[in-house]
Amino acid sequence: MPGLPAPLEGVLWMAGAAVCWALNTILIRPISLELPPIELLFLRCFFAAILFIPFIAKVGFKGMKMGRPRLYFMRASVMFVSMLMWIYAVKLLPIAEAVSLGFTAPLFATMLAALLLREKVGIRRWTAVFFGFVGALVIIRPGIAVFDTAAIYVLINAATWASAIILSRVMSRTESPTVIVGYMFIMLTPATLIPTLFVWQTPSWTALILVFALASTGTLGHIAVSRALTVAETSVVVPLEYLQLPLAALASYFLFAEVPDIWTPVGAAIIITAVLYIAHREAVRARAAHKPVPEPAGPPEA
Repeated sequence: MPGLPAPLEGVLWMAGAAVCWALNTILIRPISLELPPIELLFLRCFFAAILFIPFIAKVGFKGMKMGRPRLYFMRASVMFVSMLMWIYAVKLLPIAEAVSLGFTAPLFATMLAALLLREKVGIRRWTAVFFGFVGALVIIRPGIAVFDTAAIYVLINAATWASAIILSRVMSRTESPTVIVGYMFIMLTPATLIPTLFVWQTPSWTALILVFALASTGTLGHIAVSRALTVAETSVVVPLEYLQLPLAALASYFLFAEVPDIWTPVGAAIIITAVLYIAHREAVRARAAHKPVPEPAGPPEA
C-alpha cells in the first residue's frame, strides 16, 4: 500500500486479517453439516498445502530445509488437536460464543511461556490472566446456566493453539515463519487422510468450493497478520484483531439466525481487555529490553 503512513497500513492489514478469520469461522458451519469434522480438516489441509506450492517453488527445496524436525512434528501434532477441536466447537456452539472463548488462547500462551520458557511474568500480567479466565466463566456460567459441554472443545482448542504459539516462538529463532506454517499443512495432510478414510463421504462441489475458500481465507489471514506486524508496531495493530468478533456475530445472525445472550459480549469484553493489557505489558517490557515484541497469539486456526 504505497503512500500510506506505516501505522495506517498496519491497521488496514490487520483489519483485513480479521475479515479473513471471521470468514474462516463462518465457512466451517455449513461444511461441517455435510462432512465429518476429520474429513473437513483433511480437505482444508490438502488445499492449504496446494496453496503453498508456489512458495515452495520460489524458495526451492533448500529453502524448505527443516532445522529442528522434532519441533515441526510437535507443532503439527498440537495443531491437529487445535484445528479439529475448533471445527467441533463452531459446529456445535453459537459462533459468537466460540469466537469469544477462543480469545483465551493468549492467556494460555502467557501461562505456558512462564512455565515452559521461564519467561518472567509479573503480578500485573498474572492478574490479567486471572480476570481473562473470569471472562470465560462469565460466558460459560457453569452451575448457573445449562453448561454446554461443547465449550470444552474451544478451551482445548485455545490451550493447544497457545502451545503452537509457544513452539513457534522457539522455532522462529532459527526457522522461517512461512516454512513453519507450510510444513504444518504438509504434515497434517497425510496424517488426517488415514482417519478420514474410515468416515469418508464424497463431498459435493459446493462443499469443495467452500473448503477451498476456507483454506484461502486462512492463508490470506496469515499473510495479512505478518504484513501488519512488519509495517507497524504490535500495540497499534493487535486491537484490530478483535474485529472478527462483531463481524462473525453479525454474519451468524444473518446467516444462521443466532442471537448471543447478553453474557457473551460481557465475557468477551473482559477477556479482550485482559489480553490487550497483557499485550501492552509485553510491549513495554520488550521496549525496555530493546527486544522485538512477541507476535500476538492470534485467533484459532481452522
